[in-house]
Parts: sequence; C-alpha cells; structure tokens
Amino acid sequence: MKVSKILALILALAMVFSLVACSGNTTTTTPPATDAAGGSTAAASYTIGINTWGSGVPVLDMFGDAKEYTLTTLGHKVNRMSDDFTADKELKNVQSMCAAGVDGIVFQAAAVSTVPQIGVECANAKIPFAFDVFVGENPDLDALAASNEYYCGAIDLDMVSDGAAVAQMAYDNGCRKACMIGGNIGDNNMDQRSEGFTKRFTELGGEVLFEARCTDNSECPTKATDMLSANKDADCVYCFVGDYIEGTLTAINNLGLEGVQVYVSCVDEATAKYIQAGTVMGGNDGISLASYISCTLVLNALAGHKIVDANGKAPRLSTHPFQVTQDNVDNYMKVFFSDEAHPFTKGMLEDLLYTSNPNVSYQDYVDLVANINLDYMLKANGLA
Repeated sequence: MKVSKILALILALAMVFSLVACSGNTTTTTPPATDAAGGSTAAASYTIGINTWGSGVPVLDMFGDAKEYTLTTLGHKVNRMSDDFTADKELKNVQSMCAAGVDGIVFQAAAVSTVPQIGVECANAKIPFAFDVFVGENPDLDALAASNEYYCGAIDLDMVSDGAAVAQMAYDNGCRKACMIGGNIGDNNMDQRSEGFTKRFTELGGEVLFEARCTDNSECPTKATDMLSANKDADCVYCFVGDYIEGTLTAINNLGLEGVQVYVSCVDEATAKYIQAGTVMGGNDGISLASYISCTLVLNALAGHKIVDANGKAPRLSTHPFQVTQDNVDNYMKVFFSDEAHPFTKGMLEDLLYTSNPNVSYQDYVDLVANINLDYMLKANGLA
C-alpha cells in the first residue's frame, strides 16, 4: 500500500516537471496595462529632440529649460541643440536629430521658412514632431496637418492679444504717446505684438510715435537712444521682449528723461526684478507655457493616441497672456524662477498624457489654454 502511494506521488511530480519543461519558461510576465479598447497604456521612456533659436539669451534658454523640465519630469531623455541664430543651423539640427534616431521632436521654427522642410525630414524619418513658441506661418502648418501623419500640432502665444493687452495697461496708467522697440521685422513674435499694441493703443486714443527694430539686443542701447532723442515727448516705451529692457533703461537714464513708463512682453527673471523695483511698470507673460504643452502632444502620439481636433487634424493652439505687475510679481517669481514651484506640476502634465489619463482629448487642451493663468498655476502648486 505504501509502495503504491509512493509510486503515485512520483508519477504526479513527473507530470508537473514535464509540463514545465514543455513550456520552455519557468517565469511569468505581467502583460502591459491596457485600456478598454485593448490599447497599451503603459508608459515608455523616449529620447526627444528639442532646440532653441540660440543660447545665452534668457528667454530663449527659458523655452528650452521648460521642455527639458517637462520631458525629464515625465521620465524621458532629451537631445538639446541650439540653432545659433541661423536658419541653416536650424535645419541641420533637425536633420541631426533624425540621424541620431530620436523618438520624437519638439521644435521651434524661429527661422519660419524652415517649417515645410522640417516636415519632410521628420516624415522621411518617421518621427512624430510638434512646434512651439516659434511655429512658422499658418498656411504651412495647415499643409502639414492635411498631409503629414507625423505632424502632432503647434502651439504658441496669442501675440496680437499680448500686444493689445500691454497697450491697454499703458493707456490705463495714463500713457498717450508711445515708442516701441524689439527684434527683426519678419519675426512673427515681434510683428504680431507690434500689430496688437498699435491697433489697440490708437483705438483708445493714443499715438505711436516711433517703432525701432533691431537685429539683436546688442543694438538696443543705440537704437533706443536714437528713438527717444527724436521723440522726447514719449511717455512710455513698449519692449516686445525682456531682452530689450536693459538697453531701453540705459537710453532713458543717459538722456535724463523723467516719467517715461516702460512696459514689456515676455517677462524674464531680470525683467521681473525690475518690475519688483518699480523701474518697469509691468508687462505680460505666458509665452513659455507652450513649451510645456507641446511636449505632451508628441508623447501622446508616441503612445498611439495622437491628439486631433474636430476635423481629425493635428491641433493649432494658442495660450493667452497674463499680466505681471508689482501686485503679483512676487508670486510670479515663485512659480517661474524658483525651486518652490513650476508653471506645470507633474500632475498637470500627467493629466495631458494618455499613459496616465486614457480619457485625454483635444477638448482638454482647449480648456487648458483657455483657463491657465498665474492664479491657476499658483493653485496647482498649492500656493493659493
């Protein structure tokens, strides 16, 4: 009896070992998480190519830093390049990214004319790409949306509204005669702010006396001096970007002008300190928000969940400017230029990702760009 039981046990063990041997594997694996439709929601780690128009200019570095923060916070690697302020280098950079085998590209097309060729390069390499801040011309973006499956969308700041809001601020503070200074004619960031300020300021009853444009901010002290020497009745100067604040203030001081109010778009850290001190009356910001959001468009495409609008096309989005004045500049500095907070928290970014929010849609992006402002970001960081 005992012998038969032992034989039965040996037989049972033999069958178990036989089954394991036939399986060819003694371990088990957990399949990736899937959504209701069976698609994978597991996050992967990617290498994403990013660029800046140049290095060493605070606001340009800020755009690159915003994308680098977003991607590394979400667990990805970054291949970052500078265009060195030339269209040729800009196109070479996207070609280098494609040759390096990056998984996606989040690009700034400051040279504007490079947009169609960037689309060709990315399509040939089968790399999803999006534009932010410097996005080129809308007809080129429309063509990409209609024909290029790797194009994930473009997002910038509504810069006409930006200029108009600064005009309203200056007029409300008593200004009636304005001068303006900024970068190259042909740069959409500059041209559209000029358009918005001029239209709104003149509609209100003000007058734009002169507009100076510079190749770069090194020309600002001389051009601002020439402009204000010829227009000493100006009661305000609008700088299209923070890079032009230092040279403008130098010109005002050297000329001994008193009571000239200075306003700015694209506030950077140095400009924010001038606002704190009351040297600059105030301005607008919000331009860097596009650099956080654009990254998620590419990451969603890589996850197999490309964001498209109601027409099935890659989205064309614009954020809205918000004011920075002495009343809120301290909070602004906390969010944008300290380790205490970030314009986008990790949770805000994850809300835009299919891998952490399988219900994310185009409408979520529309709602976000319509509502995000400094108060929104303070609340997200637990500071309000």
